[in-house]
Amino acid sequence: MASIEKRGSNSFRLVVEIGYDANGKRLRKYKTIRIEDHKLLKTKRKLQEYLSDQLYQFKMEVHSGEYIEPEKLTFESFINKWKEKKLYQKSGKPYSLTTSDVYWRHLKNHILPVFGHMRIERIKSLHIVDFLDDLSKDGARKDGKPGGLGERTILDIFKLLQVVFKTAAEEWKIIKIDPMKGLPLPVNEKKEMNYFEADEAAQCIKILYEEVDIKWRLYFLAAMIGGLRRGEGLALEWHLDVDWDAGGFKINRSLSKTIQGKPHVKDPKSKSSKRFVQMPDWYMNELSLYYHMWKREKEKLNDAWEGGDHQYIFHSGLGKPYYFTTPTTKWNRITQKYKIKNIRLHDLRHTMVALLMEAGESISAIQRRAGHASARTTSDIYGHVTDEMKKSAANHFNKFDPKHLRNTNSEIGNFRPQVVPKVKSNT
Repeated sequence: MASIEKRGSNSFRLVVEIGYDANGKRLRKYKTIRIEDHKLLKTKRKLQEYLSDQLYQFKMEVHSGEYIEPEKLTFESFINKWKEKKLYQKSGKPYSLTTSDVYWRHLKNHILPVFGHMRIERIKSLHIVDFLDDLSKDGARKDGKPGGLGERTILDIFKLLQVVFKTAAEEWKIIKIDPMKGLPLPVNEKKEMNYFEADEAAQCIKILYEEVDIKWRLYFLAAMIGGLRRGEGLALEWHLDVDWDAGGFKINRSLSKTIQGKPHVKDPKSKSSKRFVQMPDWYMNELSLYYHMWKREKEKLNDAWEGGDHQYIFHSGLGKPYYFTTPTTKWNRITQKYKIKNIRLHDLRHTMVALLMEAGESISAIQRRAGHASARTTSDIYGHVTDEMKKSAANHFNKFDPKHLRNTNSEIGNFRPQVVPKVKSNT
């Protein structure tokens, strides 16, 4: 049986009976709902329809075992439900595997150990503030290294808590007050981007040609010259992505994760990330040489080939693409072994943008090559690079400082530019 009880001017209690206990006592589940829409409260028929619908949904939740009484709901229990429902982003798309992994790691390592046992409605804003403050202190890291978590990680944890409590308060009505509301975002100062200067890039390319095999050389050059992200390079296939006539790569996919030994290939980071990246002739010539080497190796493998119908350009030897973090490990070893400037693999992509800016290429052209959503995105990300270029450009005019210009009069105010005679034509 199920029924509705009026409790106040705008509150109603839903009651669902679920049988009897061992002593013959009737068991009931209760849920209180509050209606803030005054127009609905004044319309008897619509109000009854709404309450009946809420009662039906409550009854289904109880009988399916999905309903958890708020007074017994711990934060960890709520999180388990949250994961179960496979929540979506604001755009309606499910979270990517990468984002999901980051979320669950933060929950497991930092959030659940502190809040997991607490009843969710008892978690207050002050608890959140103290928790975030502790994350920046020594001992917060789970890798054993000294110091607290980085600013970016703390900001990510803050945003995750925002999503969780907003769901509890606004969508599922589990709690009345969202403890995250009104809390300021943690400080996250933007760090200057790292990249190779022109001479450093030249030195790096020299080492790649002298010390690194052709496969990895082409992979890292695709990042430094083509601006390819790590996963975009790993997902490249000969028959799908190499345009020999146009001389470059078609970027349509990205290998973001490796799950149980299998590559997880998806669309690239954003819609604008799908693009064509033209490469220099010398690169395409060497890519052609590598292609013939690749084909001969595949033929030798015969039945040992593990790539199936795929033709991954950069594979681990038997046709399967590399584990998604392998390029990062390989790059770190190269920089350490050959004493190259210590920049991240992703900074090779930043190097491409910085070098193109230095060469005077237009922002819109760089934006399309990098796969940014707009030229403004490129300007915002690389603003410090353009600022340095502006300063450098202004410095070119220091030689015209009037104090350093020689003239016949001692006073600068009397300076007059020399008249250069016109070159007479021979005709």
